[in-house]
Amino acid sequence: MKRRLLNSLLPLVFAVFIGLQSRATSLTVSGEVSGTWNVDTVLVVGDLLIPNSQTLIIEPGTRVEFQSYFRLDVMGCLRSVGTMADSIVFTIRDTSNFYAQTSGRGGWSGIRFISTDVGNDSSLLLYNRLEFGKAAEDSVNCYGGAIQVQDFSKLRISRCLFYHNYSFYSGGAVYLRNSDIPVEECCFRNNYSGNTGTIYGYGGGICGINASPKVCNNTFYSNSSTGVGGAVSFDNCDPEFSNNAMYSNFSALGGGFGILRSSPSKTMVNNLVVENNALFFGGGACCIRSFPVFSNLTISGNNSAYGGGFYCNDSAAPSMYNSIIYGNYGFGNSVYIWDIRSAPSFYYCNIEGDSSGFEGSGGHEGYHGEYLNNLNLDPMFIGSGLFPWQLLSGSPCINAGTPDPVFLLLPETDLAGAPRIWSGHLDMGAYEYNGTTGITFQESLQYSGIEIFPNPISESTQIRFESQLETDTRCQLYSSSGVLMSCFAIKKGVSECNLFNASAQCESLSAGIYLLKCNYKGRMITRMLVKNLD
Repeated sequence: MKRRLLNSLLPLVFAVFIGLQSRATSLTVSGEVSGTWNVDTVLVVGDLLIPNSQTLIIEPGTRVEFQSYFRLDVMGCLRSVGTMADSIVFTIRDTSNFYAQTSGRGGWSGIRFISTDVGNDSSLLLYNRLEFGKAAEDSVNCYGGAIQVQDFSKLRISRCLFYHNYSFYSGGAVYLRNSDIPVEECCFRNNYSGNTGTIYGYGGGICGINASPKVCNNTFYSNSSTGVGGAVSFDNCDPEFSNNAMYSNFSALGGGFGILRSSPSKTMVNNLVVENNALFFGGGACCIRSFPVFSNLTISGNNSAYGGGFYCNDSAAPSMYNSIIYGNYGFGNSVYIWDIRSAPSFYYCNIEGDSSGFEGSGGHEGYHGEYLNNLNLDPMFIGSGLFPWQLLSGSPCINAGTPDPVFLLLPETDLAGAPRIWSGHLDMGAYEYNGTTGITFQESLQYSGIEIFPNPISESTQIRFESQLETDTRCQLYSSSGVLMSCFAIKKGVSECNLFNASAQCESLSAGIYLLKCNYKGRMITRMLVKNLD
């Protein structure tokens, strides 16, 4: 029988579910591998290679435990597919000396897709936890602590947790060069790139170079780099970058994310950049010799010596629409423009201090970007609860976006999955106000029709209704980032039921905050659930 290990994840991140087997069986491997791993624990005692034209399948619940600094090279096909309740774990036996930058000790050497033959079937990593991967010791393998992909695009990474991975150079967790893969609905936490030497690290979570990846619907928390982009860095890239939340990341430039030498063809939209820090410039984000189009960013609570919110350098000319840059800290709280050749333009944004507050050589009389139809008003964030950067009723950012946003090719929904345009008007920021968030949402939490007790939830938690159900009632369980985790029905005629019996997924929930929505007496009722560590 498999036992499940519940892992701690912070609130407001995508919930990743980890399952470990009971070690009733094990397999020791090295050298060439293929076929199927369907055991509790795989003990890796040497470097691994999936040969060209061969496939390795890893079944849900498998723990792949590297016994030393070994790696997995994929020249064929890797199918590592876990489930929501039973993930696959890649880890190291002993993490001692993991933070030694020049040694591989304390980590394993990651999964490498380098010039993999495109004639193979597509590889997939789904519901995996990759932790303590380490790219160190030699220049070839100093990129991508957990995953390095070069000159290959037949790979998808989805719903994975990247935790405590390190690269000596770039891509603390994931490094993509000449690779156009999707990385979606993942959580990146406590990954780090860079070293104490003179070569800076880029992208604490993800680094893309000469690539066109799809990086969407991810959460980045407490990642760091020594160069550019505490969470994400794109260099000479054409990425799709939307619906990402970046919290508490750190770098020298661009605490949240950085874009260098790039002209993305797609609008970068619905990204939340909050409470990040930069040592020098751009606490939230930085743009260097790049020309992206941004829409519906929320950049708030970030901090840097210069440019608390946003930083431009080296002829950068981004265009920003429908965004909020407010409540950041640094010389030039909102925007710092290093040189007079940089000319960022802002349309229908809410920017604290207005353009007169821009600092740097490209600020004040040196500013020559377009600045049209912008506000300088308190955006009125909710400030607490599950989504603190949603807008309160009465916010000046509601219905204040671009009147005709068709040219931006915006997605249909905002960061929380709500309709992006409500009542025919577009709002500013990553969240659209639609009457179901903010004050209205808080009221629904207090409606007395449904009670969850005890909460934080346990195996004894009951869903209690004020009267017997007259019809079958459908319920949906969501993660705090808006991902649907479970759907179940409660039969009519009952007034209470056990939550764990109703939703099989509850047993394997990671620690965090969740939303339970039930259609009760013609009204959608929302309850907040808390899951603590066992």
